[in-house]
Amino acid sequence: MTRTLLIFAALALGVATVFAQSDVNAARKEFMKDYRKFGDNTVSRMARDQMPYDQAKVDEAMAHFAETAAKIPSLFPAGGFQGPVADSNYFAAAKAFENQSDIQARTEKFAKDIADAKGKIRDLASLKEIWLPLYDKNCSSCHEAYRLRRPS
Repeated sequence: MTRTLLIFAALALGVATVFAQSDVNAARKEFMKDYRKFGDNTVSRMARDQMPYDQAKVDEAMAHFAETAAKIPSLFPAGGFQGPVADSNYFAAAKAFENQSDIQARTEKFAKDIADAKGKIRDLASLKEIWLPLYDKNCSSCHEAYRLRRPS
């Protein structure tokens, strides 16, 4: 009887772990979709002259990044690697879940860079001057280190 209960408890813990990891992967995917909406599809497009400059949208994006950056490390929990994510061309590399200190350091740098940029972007020229290097040094460099393309 005790053995059966222990086996059942171990199985339940395993199932709970899988669901928790699935939730983290789903949360990370949604989080990055939001970041893409504000970053790539709005601010970066403005900076590349692909859409008209809109100060309200820039302010909204910067506020969003400032409010949510601290959540990034929680999206890469130790042991959370699951490989390619369904319905996505990209997935987080295993080393993103193994190198917590680097994820934390990158997040802190991103949050600091966003805070430093707050109030300094006032027009298209300052957006280009501030956003494009900030994006490359934070978003692009992290994706180069920790994002993989799904094998074809």
